Amino acid sequence: MPDTQDNFVVHSFGIQIDGVQLEQLKSISGVGMRQEVITSQHVTDQGVVYTRKQPGAKTPGTVTITRGMDKSKSLSEWIKETHDKGDVTKARKNVTIEMKDNTGKTVRRITLERAWASSWQSGDLIAGQTNAVDESVTIEYEDLKIEDA
Repeated sequence: MPDTQDNFVVHSFGIQIDGVQLEQLKSISGVGMRQEVITSQHVTDQGVVYTRKQPGAKTPGTVTITRGMDKSKSLSEWIKETHDKGDVTKARKNVTIEMKDNTGKTVRRITLERAWASSWQSGDLIAGQTNAVDESVTIEYEDLKIEDA
């Protein structure tokens, strides 16, 4: 019998930095995980050579958040921990991304562990334009956990 489930469609998403919800989200890119692959050669008792692959070390990752700039200070204060103060130990926070279905129910949580902001970029400022200003933050993380809600 064929699978009758529909593909997962993300209608909305949220992001929290150590439990503090960010607003004005537009996009999150680069969410993923990578693990090194260890390849080794072996020989059987019969003299047949074969290759075996196994998981190696997890590779830390990077995501980029784009959001509408607002008056909230929580994101800028977090960025300042490393950029201004040089305190990456204090800046390391868990970042949780929640993917929601069309009813607003969280269906998957992705936690970026020991994350910190490595860069910030303002959107273009153009004289005479009335468009909203975006900001992009690049976040480095050491581990990623996926949890189905």
